[in-house]
Amino acid sequence: MDNTFIDKVKQIILDHLDDENFSVTELASEIGWSRSHTFRKVRSVAGISVNQLIKETRLQEAVRLITETNLNASEISYKVGFSSPSYFNKCFSKHYGVTPGEYKEKSKETQLVKDYDQTPSHSGIKKFQYFLYALGAVLLIFGVISIIKNTNNPHETSIAVLYFDDHSPESDIQWFCDGLTEEIIEKLSGVNKLMVTSRTSVKQFKNSDTPIYEIAKTLEVDYILESSVSKSKHSDSVRIITQLINQKDKHVWSNTYDESIENSLELQNNISKLIVKQLDITLSPGEEKNIEKYPTENKKAYNLFLQAEYQKSLFNKIAFNKAFLLYEQSIVLDSNFVEAYLGLSKMWLIGGLVWGLYNEQEAWKNSKQSLLKARSIDSLNKEIEYNLHLGYFYYDWNFEAMEKYYQKRLLQSDYNNITGVLLDYAIKTGRYSEAFLINERYIKKSPKTSHLYSFKAEILMFLGKNDATLELLERYNSLFSDDFYYLRGSTKLYFYVEEYKKSRSQLKKIRIKFPNENPSILIWLDAVFAKMDEENESAKQYLDQLVNLYETHGSGSPAWFIALYYCYFEDYENTFIWLQKSYDRHEVEMTWLKEEPLLTPLRNDERYKDLYDKVGFLNIK
Repeated sequence: MDNTFIDKVKQIILDHLDDENFSVTELASEIGWSRSHTFRKVRSVAGISVNQLIKETRLQEAVRLITETNLNASEISYKVGFSSPSYFNKCFSKHYGVTPGEYKEKSKETQLVKDYDQTPSHSGIKKFQYFLYALGAVLLIFGVISIIKNTNNPHETSIAVLYFDDHSPESDIQWFCDGLTEEIIEKLSGVNKLMVTSRTSVKQFKNSDTPIYEIAKTLEVDYILESSVSKSKHSDSVRIITQLINQKDKHVWSNTYDESIENSLELQNNISKLIVKQLDITLSPGEEKNIEKYPTENKKAYNLFLQAEYQKSLFNKIAFNKAFLLYEQSIVLDSNFVEAYLGLSKMWLIGGLVWGLYNEQEAWKNSKQSLLKARSIDSLNKEIEYNLHLGYFYYDWNFEAMEKYYQKRLLQSDYNNITGVLLDYAIKTGRYSEAFLINERYIKKSPKTSHLYSFKAEILMFLGKNDATLELLERYNSLFSDDFYYLRGSTKLYFYVEEYKKSRSQLKKIRIKFPNENPSILIWLDAVFAKMDEENESAKQYLDQLVNLYETHGSGSPAWFIALYYCYFEDYENTFIWLQKSYDRHEVEMTWLKEEPLLTPLRNDERYKDLYDKVGFLNIK
């Protein structure tokens, strides 16, 4: 209903496009509602005001005329309802970052827009309504232009905050070191004139002896913050030494702090402000408020939270169990500690997905409970909203809610650095070029985040660009050779483009470097490779592992991967048996049903169509 409403609103705007005085009053009259009701409804569905929607619709139509006709900017400005060409140019440049003339030239340079209109032959979903296509094309071109122009508009300064080294005699405060590092990264990331390397990117240099100038070169930053922490044997006091070093390995500034661990809140704020001061950046009132903001006033609760975050980062079931207890203890001390609720919810969310730590529906039930509690405390928190929709999509298969959220985010001019579900949703609903745009924006913010490159390679594969997929993987294999997420993604991609030798090589690296990680997707690949080698007994043993996971209600979507195993070897009867089991168990990997390449031969089968409908894909027509 919401999509139909916005579709209707946009059509009314298009019908009155040349009327520069068309406003919410005329729109409300056309719909038959009051002005205030129309305003509230548009705001709730589209996430923007009526006037902004009218302006954006005019600009979207302008883009179509720019790319499809020979009209000049002045002629287009009047056709789409702007009062003057100069005002049109101003609005267009503000919205897209380029003039109409530059837009026309850049749109000729990219071929990605053509990819956007290509519908995969196996798709069971009709094309979106015109306005969504126009929106997608606009966003795509804008994204490509932004990428092209990025080198002309860099951040003034870039910095990488390396993980604080634990120099304590017992080396028992790594949780404190990691927590301090990540909070400083978070606070500095809120400074507009400062480009801060993500924590994922700097983790590769944790406990590393790599020279500073090499780290700066690899991360492409101007400055490195290097720090160490020493804890007294007989007290709770710590000595922290921080050093700001430029890319030429020259010391710019250093400072020493003698504090108690309990005062970690003040420490991270003070260090963050001093770094900004040394970089000669003037903070806006909002930026200064962000740095000085405390997630909780309870110091003990905060330190328990940092310990929980550290255990969560170890990413295994034993560490997660410790983290659950620590988060809960911090919440007992501060029942309004939003970040602690978020930490709890994210462990359940992650543990119930393909990693296979917890029963999927139990994981979502517990995660949702924490998220709703957090939302009752902070209803405007975007991270809470994001994680709720992650659950709605993967666990509830609520495509209507996810589609609304997806379109709302696409209307925003920028994406924050929360990655995953928006990108995955775009891919799984066949919008590869929009996915490419989203991923490029994420890469722009965090150019050294590993999984963004496996996502990019996956998108290129779906666009039919296998050579580009392989070239990208080869480029980043060495850089992310110790990253589990990248290795897992690249193993799967090599398999899909039939580079089996390389897929086996990546899988072997995972087995050596991460012996305790054994999600269903890896067992599936082990089974397929064993069968390919005619090692039937080994293949059966791997398959039995997946069956056992299914029978014991293990997560990681074992039924889904058993179905893919049979499908690969063209045993389609068993494929459908296990797809039905995956559906009945409500496994999260069923969200791949529309776009899973291995299922292509089954798309005209009535059993496939029935599952396709029941999972919910028809709700996003």
